[in-house]
Amino acid sequence: MKDGWLRQGWNRVCAFFSKAPLDADLDAEMASHLEMAVEENLRQGMPPEEARRIAMVQFGGVQQAREKQREARGLPFLDVLVQDARYTVRTLGRDAGFTVVAVLILALGIGANVAVFSVVNTILLRPLPFPQSQQLAWIAPPPQKCGMSCATYSSDAYEEFVAETKSYEGVTGYMAFTGPDNLRLTGRGEPVPATGIEVISNFFQVLGVRPLMGRLFTPQESHAGCASGDAARVCVLEAAVRRRCGNRGQRD
Repeated sequence: MKDGWLRQGWNRVCAFFSKAPLDADLDAEMASHLEMAVEENLRQGMPPEEARRIAMVQFGGVQQAREKQREARGLPFLDVLVQDARYTVRTLGRDAGFTVVAVLILALGIGANVAVFSVVNTILLRPLPFPQSQQLAWIAPPPQKCGMSCATYSSDAYEEFVAETKSYEGVTGYMAFTGPDNLRLTGRGEPVPATGIEVISNFFQVLGVRPLMGRLFTPQESHAGCASGDAARVCVLEAAVRRRCGNRGQRD
């Protein structure tokens, strides 16, 4: 049974791409049957015009028979799709202004959908690039009118939360108010702009990130626990920044 369905499906696909020879064979066969019916009517003594008219009536609609045979042998839904596409192309070709507006609207709609999907995919669908990312949770206060800029906690609130919570294996935080190129790498040569963010000392440990070289922060180097200000001189460099500085040989 399955082989029969596969064979029938394959025959329909072949027929869809071989319409011209199959239509020619169908027209020849229909013409042959019609002539045989006309000859039979002539033998019965009918006039030629009447014999052909009666044969056409008995045979039925030629175009209807052709369409039924096409539906039985091919892929009707693809035929309708191709016809709709041709009609659409002809319609758009007759009205250039409408075509331009329609294309622009489609482009804007597709672009908006792609942008929204990219954001949703990055934030909601795609897992975070950290070990056991499904166990990570973002802790934030209830939404307010000012949006994400108000979704922050003070250092005192953080320390109180860490001291009292028993539900989390680890809690960390980072400075939410920052921007691109907010730092300058200095040493030898011209200062190099860099983007950095202040984090609590256990930030990478909570995320399960290990450095390729060197070490991570210690509790004594955290901003909250270091009163001498040494925390500002300790950083973890991205691999690309380290390679850039190392290749130039201009930074300590």
